[in-house]
Amino acid sequence: MKNFNLSALSIALMIGGIQLAAVPNYAYAAEADAAAEQAKKDKEEANIEVIEVTGFKGSVIKSLNTKRFSDTVVDAISADDIGGLPDVSIADSLTRLPGVTSVRIDGQSSELNVRGLSGGFVFSTLNGREMVSTSGGRAVQFDIFPSELVSQAQVYKSQKASLIEGGIAATINLETANALDNEEDHSFRASLHGNYNEAAADNNDSDTFGRRLTLSYQGKYLEDTLGVAVGWANMFQPTVSSRFVNYQFDKKENFSQAYNGAPEEIYLSSGFEINERGGEDKRDAFVLALNYEPRDDLRFQVDGFYSKFDSEKWDRGLRVSGINNIAEPGSTLLIDNPLMVGDAIVGGTIYRDPDGSAVAPPFPGASKDLNVQTQADDNTTESEMKAFGFNAEWDISDDLLMSVDISHSEGNETYKDQVMRMAYFDDSSVEYPVIDDNIILSYQLNGLNNPYIEFNQDFTDTAHMMVTSAESYPHIESNSSDAIRVDFAYQLESDIFSSLEFGARASQRDYELSRGRFLYGTTDFKMRNGQYITFGTDADGNTIIVDSFNPFPLNDSNSSVTTIGGDLSGMPSFLTVDNNAILDAWIPNVDRTPVRTWEHDWTMTQGNLVEEDVLAAYLQVNLDTEVFGLPLTGNIGVRYVHSEQYSTGLVSVGTDNGDPIADDLGVINSNWQRKKVGGSYSDVLPSLNLNFGLTDNDQLRFAYAKVMSRPDMPKMANSGNFDWVEDKDVGRYQINLDSSTSPFLRPFYAHQFDLSFEHYFTETDGAFVFAIWYKDIENMVGDGFEDDFDYAAAGIEVPPTPEDKLYDPATGELIDYANGTYTFADNNADAGYMRGVEIGYTQTFNFLPGYLSGLGANVNFSYTDSEIEVESKVPGEDGAPAPIEGLSPRVISATLFYDWEEKFSARISGRYRSAYLSEQIAIGSAQSAYFEEETIISAQMSYNFTENFQAVVSVDNLTDEPNISYFGDTSRTGTIQYFGRTIYFGVNYSM
Repeated sequence: MKNFNLSALSIALMIGGIQLAAVPNYAYAAEADAAAEQAKKDKEEANIEVIEVTGFKGSVIKSLNTKRFSDTVVDAISADDIGGLPDVSIADSLTRLPGVTSVRIDGQSSELNVRGLSGGFVFSTLNGREMVSTSGGRAVQFDIFPSELVSQAQVYKSQKASLIEGGIAATINLETANALDNEEDHSFRASLHGNYNEAAADNNDSDTFGRRLTLSYQGKYLEDTLGVAVGWANMFQPTVSSRFVNYQFDKKENFSQAYNGAPEEIYLSSGFEINERGGEDKRDAFVLALNYEPRDDLRFQVDGFYSKFDSEKWDRGLRVSGINNIAEPGSTLLIDNPLMVGDAIVGGTIYRDPDGSAVAPPFPGASKDLNVQTQADDNTTESEMKAFGFNAEWDISDDLLMSVDISHSEGNETYKDQVMRMAYFDDSSVEYPVIDDNIILSYQLNGLNNPYIEFNQDFTDTAHMMVTSAESYPHIESNSSDAIRVDFAYQLESDIFSSLEFGARASQRDYELSRGRFLYGTTDFKMRNGQYITFGTDADGNTIIVDSFNPFPLNDSNSSVTTIGGDLSGMPSFLTVDNNAILDAWIPNVDRTPVRTWEHDWTMTQGNLVEEDVLAAYLQVNLDTEVFGLPLTGNIGVRYVHSEQYSTGLVSVGTDNGDPIADDLGVINSNWQRKKVGGSYSDVLPSLNLNFGLTDNDQLRFAYAKVMSRPDMPKMANSGNFDWVEDKDVGRYQINLDSSTSPFLRPFYAHQFDLSFEHYFTETDGAFVFAIWYKDIENMVGDGFEDDFDYAAAGIEVPPTPEDKLYDPATGELIDYANGTYTFADNNADAGYMRGVEIGYTQTFNFLPGYLSGLGANVNFSYTDSEIEVESKVPGEDGAPAPIEGLSPRVISATLFYDWEEKFSARISGRYRSAYLSEQIAIGSAQSAYFEEETIISAQMSYNFTENFQAVVSVDNLTDEPNISYFGDTSRTGTIQYFGRTIYFGVNYSM
């Protein structure tokens, strides 16, 4: 193999194939370790100041080395930065990088947003290979990856031809360890950490303490030709979320017909929830890597990653619905002393049956205008992630390298969605209990602050509370990817071009969704409302009971009183029950397995298989030359991508025009056909990366690329689900068609430009980075709709009306349905631009005297401006222009750290994101809302008693920052939720 006297900036080309030991497929892995190592070797040769790596602050500087010697725009975190102190997952670590922020799910960082774009625009890889999501979309849930088992992570903000396509926002690559790179022949690390969250400790569904146990080993054998790296990370962490969730404000017309002197129209929420979500997160993760180098010209690697992450979540609390019925003429509801802000009602006193004239459930003709339920819902998610890979490298000659990589990635997730509801009855001891309709609700929203809620009834009184509903609607998703990749790197004898890279990759990705349903009783609506009796008539026309699903009485032995504490204290109390014990006592002989049935055909039609086959090839020329006396490195390349995507699912073809298809109960339906539909398309993606060495410590980068992000896999499903509903706003029954997913959707595209200046300090360690970027985005996926859509004229045959939708439940008359709203998925060919500024500052203050020399700081600021606007789905904004989801114009992260004589280390970190538009989950569906700005503070400390033994302590969410949303106007409260602060403490041992 030839030896080369590289210039300082030429080191970046190692990840592009100029050094034959660096495999193009592992460009991600080589970037940090190889660049930093070669930088040290070339320090004197290149006559530049190379940043040394020592201690915790050294790990921050090591990350700068990765950035400095990269041939793309990249930010990184090192192994010490990740594993030195107890980040719960890799997501927490990555949020300290410029322009990276996270979405908190139950208080934990999970999905990552980059440069104002949500997780669906972020392409994720593990050891350079495509990584699938457990939840079926493109957005990887990074909390499934323990920080302890990841050696490095990089965020690539510019693209080059040799990297896999897929990320408009960025490509995030995670790396696991290679034992042959370890300085020691054998190393072992163990850590045991505990955690405590005061809010979780007070929750009935959460334990008081949690734990994290990690064991890892790296060893070299057979004269350093065989490397073994293995790790295991176990986590058990109690979690809690105290929440007030208000439903969206919908427009109600003809309000003056319900109340004299009232406005003609108002905005009004249909209800709200007060609950506490408690449970535990359980994660077991394993990593294994075998590296074998029998000869200098031959290398093999087999590696695997496995993570099982079960997030047990119980929603306990009160759920109020039907408040919007106060605006219906003839409603039994009455609002007194209404509080209005603008054109919205945000409070008042509501009487369910003020004059005692309404019929109460379960009797025929009962009023259902206001429903108060006690929740006991199991929202547990069980996830599993697997990734395996084999890589072989062969130096065919001194100038030519070939690598072959085979990989498999698989993610599976089951979301239980089990529902149990309780209601307040007059007397739970009688044979047929009657719902107590003497409910008086007084409430007042308080904008972004906690509301005031009060009832006249005690929902913890077991003489009145009964279980009314038991349901289950599981989502079962599987996502897999198989790929094979062949790469070549050929070294050139040229004053301009250093090497040539070319290769091809073939991949197949599948996504499958399955649904099911279980319900004890008639319908979910009737059971939750206490209408547990089905009435009919005998031969003489007398009303008789046809069927009854009597509610289950509660007592002090099968329930307990719960009161939300902390910041949401003062909310009404409620009962907590053992769901499984209640079900075993209430319906012991009922099969509770969710099934797919034609009676509820959505369980059949929502099942879908999406297939995506991709064949890509690339050519990339790496540069190492001079322009006007300045060193110039980088690359020029092009990537060709051919994609095929198909969806297999049920398509309605009219009565008896389809294939005989059986459901899980053996019922045959011939109104549907299972069809595979889709198509193919091709893309040419050019890229350019130029790095100018202005001085030994200053460089200017320019990058251009055409990039793409494919739609989420579920969004590509073939759909056409009909729904027969009553639209109270227009006073009619109508048929709606939801085709909001389609296999004919095409990717998002962007032409993106990056320009950045980097200055690396000489008198101290650190750097100042200033970057501007621009993305011209087109072809974004969105939803379109048409009201009063003529299905017949469009050639769409409407299937028969389901039996439970044929008759008006109030009058018993046959319903005449009109054409309704047709919703469909579409590409917006001209989306617009996004542009932004990123500023990064890192410095160690070793020039300060005495103990102050251990100080250091890392501050990042990013600003994003977007021309892209979508039609707002927030009620009250009437389709007005709104920003894209997930866009926070300003993102700031800052860390002040301190190291003292390799004994003591401490840091305090904060991350801020400005307000953004996203979705809150309510009433089983997503509702568009604005989320208030938030600042998350964490603090960590560690002390090394010996070279091998370390104690650590940290606090996450130090200020217990709430997550708050609102519907357009801040007076229209959305969600207010608190997660509590979590304290971590433990020890690390290494040898």
